[in-house]
Amino acid sequence: MEVQKIKNTLPNNIPELKHQFNTLGLSIILLLKSYLGIFSFKIPPKQILEEIVMIGFNTLPMVLLITTFSGMVISLETANWLEKYGARESVGALICITSIVEIAPIFVSFAIGAQAGTAITAELGHMQITEQISAMRLSKVNPINYLVATRLIAAFYSLPLAIIIGAFFSIMGGMLVANLQAHIEYSVYIDSVWRGLRLKDIFYSLIKGIILANYLIAIHTAFGLGTRGGAKEVGQMTSLSTIWLASGIVCIDAFLDYFMYVL
Repeated sequence: MEVQKIKNTLPNNIPELKHQFNTLGLSIILLLKSYLGIFSFKIPPKQILEEIVMIGFNTLPMVLLITTFSGMVISLETANWLEKYGARESVGALICITSIVEIAPIFVSFAIGAQAGTAITAELGHMQITEQISAMRLSKVNPINYLVATRLIAAFYSLPLAIIIGAFFSIMGGMLVANLQAHIEYSVYIDSVWRGLRLKDIFYSLIKGIILANYLIAIHTAFGLGTRGGAKEVGQMTSLSTIWLASGIVCIDAFLDYFMYVL
């Protein structure tokens, strides 16, 4: 009894850690097999377009909402302070760098993962428990090429583009608040943005987007295809995929910042 109590340290509605780590291992396998399918040109183009609409276009309102208000909040917190110390010319540069390097990659990944990613996990989990995946294999259809690789390609297109759009709206939101709160002229703000804008930061931000696209699709498809049981387990795996996604995005971003800006 004592051993059983120690073993079941997690709540009853959360799968054991062993099962979660097995699912993480599955995500690596799915990612490698997806790349094999992509390089062998066995991916259905029509399905890619459908996934681009779901991952990119349908999540755009949430991306714009989150990034715009994030830029506004940063401007609200810093504009008056910098104005007080005579650094009003640096407000635009500060928000520009923060938006491109941190806000856009992280919050865009959160937004897409929260909306499209959870839908992917739930859809694949339902397909798994209703044996639709087995039916695809019997029909000579490769489920990884059809369900994972297509979403991976769609994320490659959608995430970097959403990061660019999100960074732009974050900067614009910061400009609006800087003008209303600290009375910083639009011309001063835009000039500061141009002085702070660096192609290196844009390039690093897009690299982050590509890496986070891999992680996002790998996690959500693995937890979906790793679902066993019934409707209850679909909900559990969808919730766990979101937890692992949020934790992983922050950790990956920290490692990438270290390698890009410290080393």
